[in-house]
Amino acid sequence: MTELIHPSNLDDLGDALSRATKRDARSAARRPLRRIAIAVTALAIVGTGSAAAAGLFSPKQVAAAMPAGAVIFDQTDPTCVYDAGGDLFHCTLATAPAPETANFSGTKQLLVADHKVAGGCIGQDAAGLSWDCYIGQDAVDHEIVSQDFLGEPAGPGRG
Repeated sequence: MTELIHPSNLDDLGDALSRATKRDARSAARRPLRRIAIAVTALAIVGTGSAAAAGLFSPKQVAAAMPAGAVIFDQTDPTCVYDAGGDLFHCTLATAPAPETANFSGTKQLLVADHKVAGGCIGQDAAGLSWDCYIGQDAVDHEIVSQDFLGEPAGPGRG
């Protein structure tokens, strides 16, 4: 048996469908805005520097960025650990770097990730086996790189 639909029920049904459609449209419009906001926040973190604190670089990525940024780190097999208290990576080389200087203490070298300047390292001992590395703004704050040099295309360099 077929039920007859009263015109007032059709009005109620139409109103309900209209409200549901508007609610879905508002919800769908907000989703891309959230995604854009998250992407902008991530870019801001990278650009302003606390990329290390945000976990955007792993110790393995920093170790790989050392020889990608400076020829002296070629075939030195760096290993790095993250120091959350200092927003830096402590890196140790398995073999001494190419002899560019008699004392590597205070020597500054670039970190290059994805062919772009990501930060830099400062030598912690004369032999050049211990380095502290900083990402983004932290590298600028430690006067390893300038703000306008971050993100610029680069490859392994000397000195």
